[in-house]
Amino acid sequence: MESNYYIEIPKKLSPGEQQMMMELEKDAFPGLGAVDEQTLVPLARYGKIILCREEGDERPIAVCEVMRDYDHPDKAYIFGYYVRSDKKGRGIGKKFMKEVHSVLRGDGFKEVCLTVSINNIAAVELYKKAGYEIKETRHSEFGAGEDRYYMSRDL
Repeated sequence: MESNYYIEIPKKLSPGEQQMMMELEKDAFPGLGAVDEQTLVPLARYGKIILCREEGDERPIAVCEVMRDYDHPDKAYIFGYYVRSDKKGRGIGKKFMKEVHSVLRGDGFKEVCLTVSINNIAAVELYKKAGYEIKETRHSEFGAGEDRYYMSRDL
């Protein structure tokens, strides 16, 4: 990434950081932002939260939340991926995804997968440009009418 950006991988989050992350999640996924302390704490300790930070900004500008696939330990699942709304349109999502892939390769993963709303055209295009392929459509994945593409790529 550019010199004024850097990657941070916290192992735990303070209560203030948890609150900030929940606010960022609600901003990124209006109406669906359901990540709370019960999810964030285990993700930081037992999964991985990858933050993209910009010098001089106390809040992350992009976030990636990752888990390991229990049945396929060499596969990572991106639980959440977003760029802060006030930072969109600057190419950060594309650059950050490259950094995420580098971290995951360094952790020994061979494949990465995610789900994305079929209506989130910008995100689907970002993932396609990053090498992801749509493998299936999962109807009502997160409740009635919440259809998702399941996408994956080799690392």
